Amino acid sequence: MLAQTPFHVNWLVERLHREVVTDSVMTHARGRLLDVGCGSRPFLQLLADHSTRAFGVEIDRQRYGRVRAESGERLVAETESNEDVPQPDAWADGLRLPFDDGIFETVVSFQVLEHVPKPSVLMAEMCRVLTPGGTLVLTAPHIWGIHEEPHDYFRFTPFGLRHLAESAGLTVEQVTPLAGYWVTHAARFCQYLRQFEKIGLHPLTRPLMAISQLTCMLLDRVHPVYSDAWNHLLIARRTVANV
Repeated sequence: MLAQTPFHVNWLVERLHREVVTDSVMTHARGRLLDVGCGSRPFLQLLADHSTRAFGVEIDRQRYGRVRAESGERLVAETESNEDVPQPDAWADGLRLPFDDGIFETVVSFQVLEHVPKPSVLMAEMCRVLTPGGTLVLTAPHIWGIHEEPHDYFRFTPFGLRHLAESAGLTVEQVTPLAGYWVTHAARFCQYLRQFEKIGLHPLTRPLMAISQLTCMLLDRVHPVYSDAWNHLLIARRTVANV
């Protein structure tokens, strides 16, 4: 498949993200697990293998504006069955998760925080549903183009992620960049090239994408500049004092 080769526009960043998510889940996941913003649940098997039960909740963006305008209360809706795409176990509006306090040993959220109008509220909610000693594993972008318009609101420095987590009552164990400047440069360059595929220049853009991503992957290993990381990983824990 093209997506699994350097000829794909996001091959490098998706590969790095998948490696970091896999390692983090294998290291930190345990017990009942909640995937916040699970989407089509691409990590379902990984999460299920490292938890006693993996739940997924997705943001219902089509109803978000109505729910927020009416009361700001949570939204829970039944999911429609689809044999081809794994479905969420519940839906939420991004302001409140439809679960009781302190029932998950692990909460994960991958590339979701930037799509929530009030990230501090969602961070507090993820803390609320964690058990004492439970762990949050989260990734969020620092340098990335606008996507999933118009639901794209924020980017996060490592200091911003730490502030959000600590303000929610979590103890931060680590905030780690996912590679450095060169990977970010390759990702942005490949996104730039993508526009030319609309006029049929695939034979030109695909080789350039492959050369750029392979070269920058090597350069990033030699001399990474982490202040320009495209993404960060946050590991945080709810302590007994948070209860």
